[in-house]
Amino acid sequence: MGFDLYGLNPTENTEGPPILSKFKDNDGWNNWEEMTKKDKDAYFKADSTHQEENPGIYFRANVWWWRPIWIFVCYSCDFLSAKDCDKGGHNGGETISKTKSLRIASRLRKLDRTGVIDAWVNEYMKEYEKAKKHNKTVQKQLDKLQNEVKDKFGNDIVPSEYPEPYKTQWDTIYHEGMNWNASYPTSKDIIMRFASFCEQSGGFEIC
Repeated sequence: MGFDLYGLNPTENTEGPPILSKFKDNDGWNNWEEMTKKDKDAYFKADSTHQEENPGIYFRANVWWWRPIWIFVCYSCDFLSAKDCDKGGHNGGETISKTKSLRIASRLRKLDRTGVIDAWVNEYMKEYEKAKKHNKTVQKQLDKLQNEVKDKFGNDIVPSEYPEPYKTQWDTIYHEGMNWNASYPTSKDIIMRFASFCEQSGGFEIC
């Protein structure tokens, strides 16, 4: 699962090469079956280059990377309403206006210049690494329980089918022990790429 963000009126720094439109049908979809492997390779290479040159067209992050970006944005951008922040919590096609998109970019640029992003990412990743270390300990407990169950009931049994009291033990260790912060990394680079997208997107849709 990922979050695909599309610019509503992106700045066009360069024109799209002909290969990007050569095989489109009347509805704007590519006729992949008409494309040779060479055509597809050329298409994906051109598309990647075009997006790099025009960052306002498209931004993508899987759910693990997107969540910290949006948390930081909502925490840092006091001009975003609670409704705006809720829009970034799901990929249902909600939009952020051009005005607010430009303000997000401006705020992120300012926070970068003042070192706030570096400091936040550093502290965030410290907690992320602590969570990963903690989860390794929890995983050892799960592995120990799993081996005990397999010794008694065979290798084919899965946790959802564990007999009691093993199922309750597994659920308790897993749901109460795991620190889910270990699933959500971040970096300054991805935050600033998002800033570039916001700056040139003309507003964006979250899908």
